[in-house]
Amino acid sequence: MTVLRLTLLLVSLFPSLVEARPHPIAKERPASLDSGYHAFHGDIRQSGPEIGNPADNINVWNYAAEWHGGIEKQPADYFHENFPYVRYVQLMTAVGGSEQRDLFKDPLDRSVTDDYDFSPLIRACRNIVGQGLIPHLKLGNVPLKYSADPEISKDFGVNVRPPYDYGLWHGYIKAMMQTLVEEFGEKQVQAWRFGVITEYENKSWFSVDDDPEKTKDAYFKLYDYTVDALEQVLGKNICVGAHSMTVSEGLWDERQLIAHCARGKNNCTGKTGTRLDFLAASYYDERPGKQVVGSASFVETIDHLRATAIKEGFDQVFYGIDEGRILNGLDGKSLFPRAVGQTWQAAYDARMYRMMLDADIDYFSHWAYTSHGILPGVPSVSDQASALFYKMDGSVRLPLEHSAGEKLAGEDVGAVAAWDKHKRKLYLLVYAYSDSLHHTATREISCVISGIKSKSGELSAVRSLISDDSNFFDEWLADRERMGITADDFGWSSDSFVIQPPTLKDGKHVAFFNSRVPFYRSRAQVHPVQEMLEVKDGELHIQTDIPLHGVMLYEITVE
Repeated sequence: MTVLRLTLLLVSLFPSLVEARPHPIAKERPASLDSGYHAFHGDIRQSGPEIGNPADNINVWNYAAEWHGGIEKQPADYFHENFPYVRYVQLMTAVGGSEQRDLFKDPLDRSVTDDYDFSPLIRACRNIVGQGLIPHLKLGNVPLKYSADPEISKDFGVNVRPPYDYGLWHGYIKAMMQTLVEEFGEKQVQAWRFGVITEYENKSWFSVDDDPEKTKDAYFKLYDYTVDALEQVLGKNICVGAHSMTVSEGLWDERQLIAHCARGKNNCTGKTGTRLDFLAASYYDERPGKQVVGSASFVETIDHLRATAIKEGFDQVFYGIDEGRILNGLDGKSLFPRAVGQTWQAAYDARMYRMMLDADIDYFSHWAYTSHGILPGVPSVSDQASALFYKMDGSVRLPLEHSAGEKLAGEDVGAVAAWDKHKRKLYLLVYAYSDSLHHTATREISCVISGIKSKSGELSAVRSLISDDSNFFDEWLADRERMGITADDFGWSSDSFVIQPPTLKDGKHVAFFNSRVPFYRSRAQVHPVQEMLEVKDGELHIQTDIPLHGVMLYEITVE
C-alpha cells in the first residue's frame, strides 16, 4: 500500500484528521518519499473571480488566403462545432501596406486617392460573421500611394511609412467604416474590435527613418486620426486599442502611447486624450522550454503595460496577447503555427491559461488549430486543451492550496478548480508541464474539495485526458521515419502541427499525409471516462495519475 493510499484510509477512518490546516493529505506525506507527488485542497464555499475564455481569439496573417475560398465551403456552424471557444477573428494588416492588401481599384495609381475597393475585406468579414464570429480589424498598414516614399519591410513585406497626408488616411478609414455599416449594419460593426497596426513600436512594422521620436509622433498621429474616423461613423460605442511588441525592446517606449491617450493633445481633434479600450502585446518563447534571451516573461509583458495604464487612469482597459507562443522548433526552424505538434504543447497551453487567470489577462490569440490551419484536418492538442479549458467558461474559480514532494527543476504541475452553481458542476483541471519536450514520467495527483454534500457518498464525474493517446503526432512521427521524411524535407519546423505547404515542401509527402488523415483523426480524440468519486464527511476525494505533458479535466456533477 502506498503512503498516499494509507493516508486516505486513515482520513476515512478518522474524519477529525481533516479539520486542521494545511490539509493532512498534503501535510503527512514526507516530501522526500516521492518527488512526483502533488496534493491540492480547495473549498467549494470559497469562491474567487469568474473564469473567462482565454482562447476566444484567433489571428490571421492573410485573410484573402484563410477567409476567402476554403472557408466558404464549410457549413455555417463549422466553427461552433469544431472550435466553439473561438469568438474573435483578428485580421492582421487588414487594410493596406502592399499592392495585394491596399483596398483600391488600382493601388499603384497615385493620381487618384479615393478609388476605394473594400470588397476583399467585406468578403472576409462576411465569412467571419457567417460563422457567428466577430471581426477584429488591425487598421494598417498605410497604403502605398498614401506614403510619399513607401518602404517595404524586409520582415513583413508591408509599407512601414506614415501617410504624407493624414486627412487621406482619415477619409480612407471613414469610407471603409461607412461601407461596412452599409453591408452589416451599424449595431453589428459597433460590436467589432479595432486596432491600429501590429506591434506599433516595432520598426519592422512602422518607422520614420528608424528615428524613435519621429516614429512615435507619427504613430500618435496615425492612432488619433484612426480613432476619430471610427467615432465619426460608429459613435462612441466602439472598442479600439493598440497592440505593442513589449516582449522585447522596440524602437521607442510603448508606454508613451498610454500617456498620450490619457493626457496628450489629440492630433486630429485638438482635444486632450484619445480613446483606449484595450492593450495587447506579443509574447513568444524562443523554442519549447526556452525563453528568448533578454525578453520579458509572459506575465511581465502585460504587467509592463498595466502599471502605466493604471497610473494614467485607464483602470477599465482589458489585456490580451494578439500573437505569440513559440518561435522555433527544436530543429531551429520557425514553427507553423508557432506551436509544436507534440503532446508537450497541451501542458504548455494549459499552464499559460492558468497564468492568464492569475494575472487577469483576457485572451491569447492563436494562429491555427488543425493540421490544415483552420480548415478541416486533424485536431491538434492545442485545440483539445482550449476545448477543455472552455468548459469552465463562466464558472467561478476556487482557491487551491498546493503542496508537493521535492520540486523538480523545469517542471510545473498545476491545477485550476472551478464551480458553476447554475449547472451544479465542479471542475478540476490539472496539467503536468516540463520544459523538456521529450521528458517522460508520471505524476501522482491528490485533490480534496471541502464543502461537498452527497447523500450517497459518491458523485458522478467525467474525466478527460489529453496525452499521447489522444494525439496524432506520434503516429505522424513514426510514419515520417518509415517513409524516410527528414527535417530537410520541411520548409518550416518539422515540429509544426500544420502539415501543409509551406511546412512540407514535397507535394508527394503532403499527399501521403492527406491520405492518412482519416487514420490520424481516429488517433486525435479525447475519450472521456465516467467515474464515481468518494465523498466523505463533506469532502470530495480525487486521486489519479497524470503523464508529463498531459492535461486532465474532471467534470463533477454535484447533487
